[in-house]
Amino acid sequence: MIDRHALAKHSRPDSEALTEAASTSETAPVPRERLEERFVLHWGEMASAWGINRTMGQIHALLYISESPLTTDEIMGRLGISRGGASTNLRALEEWGVVQRCHVKGDRREYFRSLADSWDLFHIIVRERKRREFDPMIRSLRQFLTECDAEREPGLQHYQDRIHGLLDVLQALDQACERWMPRDPRELPRLLEVDVEGLL
Repeated sequence: MIDRHALAKHSRPDSEALTEAASTSETAPVPRERLEERFVLHWGEMASAWGINRTMGQIHALLYISESPLTTDEIMGRLGISRGGASTNLRALEEWGVVQRCHVKGDRREYFRSLADSWDLFHIIVRERKRREFDPMIRSLRQFLTECDAEREPGLQHYQDRIHGLLDVLQALDQACERWMPRDPRELPRLLEVDVEGLL
């Protein structure tokens, strides 16, 4: 089971934590289980930056680093979460398109696995964040402008100008994203003139 208390120790910003980490790394390699635990905890903490909850992030991290698909029971056991929490977050991850159900021959249980390709994973996260947050914001600003008649009510001119300003910036960013975000995310290093070998 993931030790949630370990996160606080791992995240300490003081010199004591850094010294301890350096000392540990010099004396012995970190066990695989501990590395996986740290990754899962960190991914869960970062999840809020992507617009998802911590448990959802931890489930995805666990599936991403697992060598083989996991059942709901295995996920519950590793993370110490309830069946309801596991099921709800697995469905959400499926909706995002980053987790898939699969079956093992001779086993009636359902297994789950993460999308393994990091470029595809990045592309899906960007696409979903845009669809869930960026696009609704643009629609709302456009709706605000349709309800604003500055010609009939001069006092609304300032309001209209500010909304127009926001909308212009967001629409420009939207067009740039559509133009430069390749259909195949592996094309991104080439578009940015980055040596892909240096990223691997």
